[in-house]
Amino acid sequence: MIKLSKKVIGVDVGSKFLTISFNDLNNCDQVYNIENNQRSILSFLDKISLENYCLVIESTGNYSSRILHLSLEKGFETSLINCMSIKHFCRMKNIITKTDAEDAKAIRLYGELFRPESYVPKSIEIEHLDQEIKLLNDLEEEKRRYAVKLKALRFNPYLNPNTEKHYERRLKQLEKEIKEVELRLPKLQNAEFKEVKDLIQSVSGIGEKTSLQLMTATSGFKNFDSAKSLVKYFGLAPRIYQSGKKSYSPGKCRTSKTHIRSLLYVCSWTAMKHNVHCRELYQRLLAKGKPKKLALIAVCNKLLRICFGVVKNKMAYQPDYQKNFKILT
Repeated sequence: MIKLSKKVIGVDVGSKFLTISFNDLNNCDQVYNIENNQRSILSFLDKISLENYCLVIESTGNYSSRILHLSLEKGFETSLINCMSIKHFCRMKNIITKTDAEDAKAIRLYGELFRPESYVPKSIEIEHLDQEIKLLNDLEEEKRRYAVKLKALRFNPYLNPNTEKHYERRLKQLEKEIKEVELRLPKLQNAEFKEVKDLIQSVSGIGEKTSLQLMTATSGFKNFDSAKSLVKYFGLAPRIYQSGKKSYSPGKCRTSKTHIRSLLYVCSWTAMKHNVHCRELYQRLLAKGKPKKLALIAVCNKLLRICFGVVKNKMAYQPDYQKNFKILT
């Protein structure tokens, strides 16, 4: 946890500028705008004290990564918070003004009130692998888009051969680039990474691509202490609404990681057929009259929990583990 004695610096992140809010040593509010580049960030960090200040930074993907890693390298206690948390916090505080300065102040107030956990950075290998996987996803998405366009174009009775050849060349180029990225992926995986990935892949229903995505998104589940927090992070935890006599579930909490949720949903199709525990869960929910889609989401939840268990226990998935455990006891 961030030490309570330290003052909080709230950082609102933009592509070109960072808006910074903090109380100086005389307890006067200060708001600065600095450029989002290495020179300006280091110049600002050199002016503040490690003993007196810590940073709370709004998470905006690559735009926030520069100040995040530079502050960690300087030794500052730094936290990264979701922008949706700040949005709901502003609603709670009844803040109706939306400016960069107000956002930075709200981030600072959030940090002072809740004292979020310090950010644990990913290793360089994980960072590089994450970037390669995102590149692979983009290339595959672009390939699908061009393939659909070419298929639709061929229905035109007055098809231009030059246009068709251009699309075909682009598809071949994308296939070549995809193969190049796939060949680079194994070279970025160290022994520890491969061990954890093999444990995840031992779960029936989880394949190579999904295991890589889970590994890079969670740093091998090192950032999670419970399966419940992991499921919530990926937006697969059920929500419950209860007020008076009303009680219902509005659906799952779609917090983040849409792409991984989609991969897990596809994995659930295989898991409900070949994974004993997932199949039993799926059939039990259908017997209760639940929709098939809801049952598949529950299977995704189950898969994540099983993956968390095998990684934390460093034991490959065993479908009959409970049965064997009873025999031993």
